[in-house]
Amino acid sequence: MPLHFPNLSSGMTPRISSTRGLVNAGISCALTLFASTTLAGPNWPASATIPVNLGGSLAGKYTDAAGKVFDGTGQTVVVIDGAFRPDHPAFMTAAGQSKILEEACFGAKPGALWPTLCDRTSAPISSMLSGVRTEYYFLSLPKSSYPSDSPVNACRATNSGTGQLGYCHHYHGTATAGIIAGQQTPRWESNVQTFYTGAAPGANVIVIKVGGGTGVDAPTQGWPIDSVVNALWYVNGVLAPRYKSRQPIAAVSISASGSSIAGDPPCGNAASDGARINAVAGELRAKGVAVVMAAGNSAVNGTGSWTCGNHVIPVGASGVLAASTPTDYTNISPRVALFAPVGHGNRSNLDYVLAPWDGFGSFYVWGTSFATPQVAAAFAVLRQKFGPTPSVDSLLSRMQSTGTKLTGPRAALAGPTSSVLNIRAALN
Repeated sequence: MPLHFPNLSSGMTPRISSTRGLVNAGISCALTLFASTTLAGPNWPASATIPVNLGGSLAGKYTDAAGKVFDGTGQTVVVIDGAFRPDHPAFMTAAGQSKILEEACFGAKPGALWPTLCDRTSAPISSMLSGVRTEYYFLSLPKSSYPSDSPVNACRATNSGTGQLGYCHHYHGTATAGIIAGQQTPRWESNVQTFYTGAAPGANVIVIKVGGGTGVDAPTQGWPIDSVVNALWYVNGVLAPRYKSRQPIAAVSISASGSSIAGDPPCGNAASDGARINAVAGELRAKGVAVVMAAGNSAVNGTGSWTCGNHVIPVGASGVLAASTPTDYTNISPRVALFAPVGHGNRSNLDYVLAPWDGFGSFYVWGTSFATPQVAAAFAVLRQKFGPTPSVDSLLSRMQSTGTKLTGPRAALAGPTSSVLNIRAALN
């Protein structure tokens, strides 16, 4: 889940260069700060704004052939990630309404590899979410998705923007949720105005924190598989029925893939991580809810241990300058259903897109983590137009058949139906 370049405040650009890597549960992260220069490019600065690369406007609006405009209004996307900052200004509409409908947190018990970071919990809950009685920490109060310690555990990570220690999982979820429902927000660099806008700014999001950890810096933090699976069963059994008749859930976005595995082997037995995810993803798919996951960033011909099932939709990353070309870092295989433009977070040649950073500002991102929410957002936009009747498979096929065909030296590694997402084309 690589990340780049926080814009620490409007008009303020860091002038240092550093790179920090972090690997959690098969998810890779990096952040780089670049010097500020004024550059020109054929599609820049518009190409820094995610919906523009998907056929939309700077404001995240998509116009179909009949002249009707869509932006995901009336739909909901659930984002499962390490933690979130719902107080980021990008989640607030001009009317002062939050785009985040609900928050929740799932945490693993003490003694787990990455124990709970759910705030204000006193005892584990025992329930039958998945049909098997399990114990876990759970919280669904306001601010339960924020980066925090728990009453039984503490975790700290170095903030790549400030160099200071802060809560673990302090930025990634804000970026992924913002790529879905972030409102059009300006960013200034060297007297050039850019915007960061979600791919479906009319949609709402529900955010579920699953990040755990203890101690200081990697590898002390990650996403316990039990928390991810429990969160999915919570979506299936609680949230999907709750929102079925009001702002229905179109997709679940999980910017993780587990451990990258070449060759796309099957999931294995029912107790494997991927099989557990696939089981609940199948139930959600039958309800019309797409489970969209990252393909991974290890440059392998394959995906990940969590994305082995046929009910999840793995997403790869393509370039921004060369939008039809898979990036050199993305995992790629016939299992990768779609790609979305992310680029390399390279400020020097404009091969980047912008996303919200932590509790304020924006930054350059790269990685399949940030392709995933673009596809989840696309399901929201298509559901707005086509309603609940089409199956997940039919909407996915529509995106694949109307997308830009892959080119470049790695294109042949993808399946014949794989393409680069274009939401506007999929509406027609």
